[in-house]
Amino acid sequence: MTGRFALVVATYAFNDPGLRQLTAPVHDAEAFAEVLADPAIGGFEVTTLINQPHHVVGAAIGDFFSDRLRDDLTLLYFSGHGLKDDAGKLYLAMTDTRTLTPLFTSVAADQIDYAMTGCHSNHQVLILDCCYSGAFPAGTIAKADDQVHALETFSGRGRTVLTASDATQFAFEGETPHGQATQSVFTRHLVAGLRDGGADLDQDGDITVDELYSYVHDHVVAERPRQRPKKQDNIEGRTVLARNRNWQVPQHIRTALESPAVRDRRNALEDLDQLHRTGGAIVRSRIHDAITRLVNDDSRAIAAAAASWLDSHPTGTPTSSAGGGTGAAMKPDPHPVSEAIPATAPARTNDAAQHEDSPAKDQAPPDPCHEGEDEDAGTTEPAALFGEPEPSPRPEHEAIRHSDGRFRSRLRDRKWAIPTAAAAVAMACVVAVGGWHIAGNGVAGHPIADEKALRGPDVDLLKLIASTGYHRNTCNHVNPAPGQVAQIACRANKAASVPLAAFIRFTNIDKLTDFYQTTSRIMQTASCPGDPPGPDAPVFDDLHRVVGRKTCAVDPTTNPASSTLIVTDEPDLAIAQFIYRPTDWTSPVAEQLRNYKAARGDRQFLPVDEAHDPDEFTSADKDLLSHLSSEFTRTNCRHEDPRQPADAEIACGTPVGYPTASFVEFPTAADATVGYQSALRLGSGHACDGRPGQDSLQTRNDLPIGRFTCILSAGDTVHPDDHRPCLLSVLDSPHIARGFCASAAGAPQPAIATDSDLLAWFQKWAG
Repeated sequence: MTGRFALVVATYAFNDPGLRQLTAPVHDAEAFAEVLADPAIGGFEVTTLINQPHHVVGAAIGDFFSDRLRDDLTLLYFSGHGLKDDAGKLYLAMTDTRTLTPLFTSVAADQIDYAMTGCHSNHQVLILDCCYSGAFPAGTIAKADDQVHALETFSGRGRTVLTASDATQFAFEGETPHGQATQSVFTRHLVAGLRDGGADLDQDGDITVDELYSYVHDHVVAERPRQRPKKQDNIEGRTVLARNRNWQVPQHIRTALESPAVRDRRNALEDLDQLHRTGGAIVRSRIHDAITRLVNDDSRAIAAAAASWLDSHPTGTPTSSAGGGTGAAMKPDPHPVSEAIPATAPARTNDAAQHEDSPAKDQAPPDPCHEGEDEDAGTTEPAALFGEPEPSPRPEHEAIRHSDGRFRSRLRDRKWAIPTAAAAVAMACVVAVGGWHIAGNGVAGHPIADEKALRGPDVDLLKLIASTGYHRNTCNHVNPAPGQVAQIACRANKAASVPLAAFIRFTNIDKLTDFYQTTSRIMQTASCPGDPPGPDAPVFDDLHRVVGRKTCAVDPTTNPASSTLIVTDEPDLAIAQFIYRPTDWTSPVAEQLRNYKAARGDRQFLPVDEAHDPDEFTSADKDLLSHLSSEFTRTNCRHEDPRQPADAEIACGTPVGYPTASFVEFPTAADATVGYQSALRLGSGHACDGRPGQDSLQTRNDLPIGRFTCILSAGDTVHPDDHRPCLLSVLDSPHIARGFCASAAGAPQPAIATDSDLLAWFQKWAG
């Protein structure tokens, strides 16, 4: 039988006068152990050690990691002093630790790493809430830097490591005088996120380690900007740490349930059904109550569907979680259904539950291209609400549904080339109802384990896409038509200003050309704004060679009308269709975005030798991202190969009204300064506010934290005259250079176009 085990260690009293006495750890340990052991929250079997000598804690850690099963979830938490010797080795201080001989009187990080490596569990969580200091005699020079490198120390397969901070001389008790704080800011938010359910960011009833870290990181940084919690993981799937005991039906579903539109209430029922399949006891109980209230709905179809659902889901009937995973047998649960919390589970998707209930092979599934529109006319069978092979399209996919209707009618009227057009119609039907139903709640970098998961050819196609903002968790597989290698559909990403899109790769140039020409005729496309009159215009590469064609259209059958851009790339046998909907960006911004992208003439696909999976981030990239604000994440940033001596470099797509952004992290402050000064000289840097000098001092709370300058971008081979204003800043700690450039001429809502605009935005953004 698999289980959930936690060892909570806290030390606040020390014999060595070189280690100051603490008060926070005991309170941290008590509060954290309480929520972990709570059967309605964590359901862990918890062992707590307070103020013990190093040999007792060492033996307990050894026992803790021994005799574990593969699917057990193990969690080791430590609060107290961390010590780093002059060679860079890390130790955890116990009551009998001596600062001058930590090797023999403390618990070495190497020992913990060894115990974790020998443990059979594939799901290990390590949480360190330490204040760190140097364990070497005064007056000596440490051989290592001022970072603890705890993540690197405990890196290993099947592990997730969370740390409150990674810098020495960091007092985790904040501004309170030493020895008087009752709880550290890091653990306080750990406990709060679990206890009140605030860390359940996707509102599915589960609190995963990733969600808990994101919640804690944001709250800690908001309270103490100079403290940066960090995370490192090397584990497959989701690690479910706790249940949200305060879970309520999400607000968007409650709103839909109260909507006068039958379609909205039907969609809400489907959402509730899926949450019931994937949620825990609390989620299922409250969903059961919500659906019970719909038995008296004004719509006969909704009322019948609710009654049918309740007949098949009686109160107290366990439902197997679509998340799978393992967990310990829980203690008595005060909620209607008691169950084990799954320790790990694959990433959930919006269509996984639908797939489970798809019709048997001998049944004829409903034609998704001819769905009825009158849900309340008595023609819809109640079971159909939950038994369709694909969920009803959401409003954001209506543009594609209407496009399909126009696609089909024009083919009938004009009777164009039947073989090619028939293939196009088949593709459009798949895209309209099935392919464009984007799977949600994916994990960036990990394909979703269902029929919409990206296959190898899909990932190869995704690597070619030049736009920042399309990732594995925002794109899904669509079955390719004959003559196609791969086809993927990606939802809009407003954080990166990229629209709803479809990408297709073909077996040969003839298939690509036939598809492009047929689609252009059916959609009645024409040259894009700014291009010469005609059906389309060429696309050039960096050497000004023609690599494809581009054409534009406005679909008047959608409400509101959507602007479309179609771009081909012949060397890579690929085509992209971008759909700018006013529902994503306030009209006329959607059309302006389409026109701006078309006018730039950028190649939409990268050459094969430059292709890179947008979800591949190095550990250095992740460290760099952890220092950035919430506007820049893995969903709108992409790895770049760093140039020496930099450790990491990322480029980020940004929302409308933001400057473009890039970030570079250096190993030392000296390296960062050299890189900054080189860019300052090459770019003829000048003070952004017009004052004399090449740059300005950046301060926070009247203390210097770095420097910044304004320069002109050098342009590129496609746009050599694109000399946009840019602001470059460098921080003393962490050692990060940040570059922000104004939008090019013609960009929608170019709120940032000058040095003064950049300066005003930067001062507001950087505080």
